[in-house]
Amino acid sequence: MQHTDISLIGEFGLIDRIRKIVDVRVDDFALHDNLMMGIADDAAVFRPTPGKVQLFTTDAFVEGIHFDLTFTSFKHLGWKIIAANISDIAAMGGIPRYAAITLSLPKKISVEMVEELYRGAIFVCKKYSCLIVGGDTTSSMASMVISVALTGEADERFVRYRKDAKPGEYICVTGHLGASLAGLKVLKREKERFVKSNDSPAFKPNLEPYALAIEKHLMPKPRLDISKILKEHVQIGAMIDISDGLASEIHHICNNNEVGAMIHEQNIPIEAVTQKIAGEFTESPFDYSLYGGEEYELLFTISEEEYSKLEKLTTDITIIGRVTEKEKGIILVREQGEEEPLRFVGWDHFRY
Repeated sequence: MQHTDISLIGEFGLIDRIRKIVDVRVDDFALHDNLMMGIADDAAVFRPTPGKVQLFTTDAFVEGIHFDLTFTSFKHLGWKIIAANISDIAAMGGIPRYAAITLSLPKKISVEMVEELYRGAIFVCKKYSCLIVGGDTTSSMASMVISVALTGEADERFVRYRKDAKPGEYICVTGHLGASLAGLKVLKREKERFVKSNDSPAFKPNLEPYALAIEKHLMPKPRLDISKILKEHVQIGAMIDISDGLASEIHHICNNNEVGAMIHEQNIPIEAVTQKIAGEFTESPFDYSLYGGEEYELLFTISEEEYSKLEKLTTDITIIGRVTEKEKGIILVREQGEEEPLRFVGWDHFRY
């Protein structure tokens, strides 16, 4: 990749280049009709859709904490920073609308790197019909830092919260779990091999057998598809996206509702590649699924009656347990049948 120092074109030259990348049309034409001013002024201006409630979410991404530029391309990074925020909107039963990206850039980051990041970001925006309408750029004396703010909207009747779980409901997840951590483990292992090779031209990373897990980590897919089914066809209880680990999210739902839960380890959906990677590291694939994170799948509760409707609409849902009374605690049933408290472990920035 060519390396043009940002100082050669300046902040406003960089913004002009960004604007050319994000100035695209998406399939949702109402987005463009409602946008009165985008990236060209002090603030974006848009009309909320009549009859809808507004959703708002934000996430920060810090180099060395959330991403490693050794094995994360800028295009993948651009995808992920938007996808993570879209996942929050999906968990609320909404659709994404307008995004703003703020960048703090150290000297090592070039114009071309920023352009690649925005190409990845606009790729996911086009796929999920949202627009980048602003942000900010600043220099950084240390690591690269990215902040994304995203608005969404939803019909007030269909907004989903963490607070509506009831004893007796099934606890369900979308997709498969543990692959994101498994993919990260492989990427870190290949980075170590690369470092030990002393940058040898003969070095080739061994990534192909683990492609599904690596893609899950670098290019997660927010579950707007399932969110749409849930809000349009069935009545669910609580819902949350799995960003900090399944065990952590289950505790969040239980704590928000003053209920307990019984989770069956053997029911947790885990792909063969995740099992393979865990085996290579002599670790448990169930631990990956429970305590990993960055899955961006959905966790929700639903009654038996409503689930009977849901299972006719999609095969990408798995029942992993039930909501119980608070006094029964939050329990994990191991494969062999032993019961133990489900540890409240997930990603916590201030514990590491």
